Amino acid sequence: MNIYIHTFGCSANQALSEMMAGLLQKSGYEIVNNINNSDLIIVSGCWVKGTTEQRLLYYLKDVQEKYPNKKLIISGCAPEVGYRKLTDIAPDVSLVSAHHIKKIAQAVKKTLEGKRIELLGESNEIELCLPRIRKNPVIGITVISSGYNGNCTYCATKIAKGSLYSYPKTKIINEITLSLKEGCKEIWITSQDTGAFGIDKYNESRLPQLLNEISRIPGNFITRVGMMNPNNISPILSELIEAFNSKKIYKFIHIPVQSGNNEILKKMNRFYTIKEYEEIVKSFRDAFRCTVWTDIIVGYPGETDEQFKDSLNMIKRLEPDWVNISRFAKREGTPAAKLKQLDTEEMKRRTNTITNLVNNIALKRNEKWKDWIGEILITEKGKKDGQWIGRNFAYKPILINKSGNLLGKKFKVKIINATPSILVGWPIKP
Repeated sequence: MNIYIHTFGCSANQALSEMMAGLLQKSGYEIVNNINNSDLIIVSGCWVKGTTEQRLLYYLKDVQEKYPNKKLIISGCAPEVGYRKLTDIAPDVSLVSAHHIKKIAQAVKKTLEGKRIELLGESNEIELCLPRIRKNPVIGITVISSGYNGNCTYCATKIAKGSLYSYPKTKIINEITLSLKEGCKEIWITSQDTGAFGIDKYNESRLPQLLNEISRIPGNFITRVGMMNPNNISPILSELIEAFNSKKIYKFIHIPVQSGNNEILKKMNRFYTIKEYEEIVKSFRDAFRCTVWTDIIVGYPGETDEQFKDSLNMIKRLEPDWVNISRFAKREGTPAAKLKQLDTEEMKRRTNTITNLVNNIALKRNEKWKDWIGEILITEKGKKDGQWIGRNFAYKPILINKSGNLLGKKFKVKIINATPSILVGWPIKP
């Protein structure tokens, strides 16, 4: 039987899809890249953002119309939060939440037999060291925990993923070691909040200690650290910066701020102030040249124009390299969903304003890299033949033109041009 897997959402969800593919292949199923050749479709879906939810629901309706005779399973975090909407569209669909992917082969077998399966609810399964079919053979995605220790008023992550459960450090190291043996050159450590790692284990081992252990693994590789919430990294900031000094850690930080106004942060249940956030970013930048990403939610219920301007002013002060901008969208089951929403046109206006600002700052930051010379690791193909994208020590994406298969190779380049989203490099030598 042939299985087609379509993935929405974050790197953690991508890792789940890779593991499901590996487990199914091990059980004798064929993983296919063409949906037309499949007997069963797995949609690995995220439900955390409103835009992703809409894309998922549209895709699900489209699949139902085009392939009414194909069996269907929905996995990822979507089944826990979007149960009602998903079953309204596809009443016969089987549901396998992110907590139960080790049972995916069992779910596929029963679904193909015409039975409807539901594997839902929180569990403490350790989803590491499982068979994989990687989307990118040079990138190993390691999930270091499941669940979330926060309680943001707008976010469905806690509903979807449950409480924080940090995986054992030895298992994480074994997973990364296995990825390196299989040819990976770049390791992504990811979770709902990497900065929260170890908090549930009574501070037995936090993120800095984990990064130090990863840096001691033999081999020629580099690690990207996933999103970290400010309140969880403040208590470990100095140790974390020291751990980041390793040559095996990208100088890249993704720390979401969500708003530039303290009153809005308080309403969101974000446990830090703008001053504390800015001190974290400054501390990293004082220690080394690094790339800074953040997230902003536009139009949280009750956000005034002045409070929105506080976000604009904060971005102007901090000049992050990139900002992920999300328009506020109601998430079912969250406190913020019950609040009065802002006018749609006002949301659009604010989104356009902040997007223009972010693009201008991103270009300004990227132009500072012009004439930089250094080594990059090629991690993906470009959009055109002969184009490749690599990353430098600060995880900056750098496009080069060169023939041949360069995936996983290193090149010395000189930066000759810049756009808001990418740098253009001239290869000097391997």
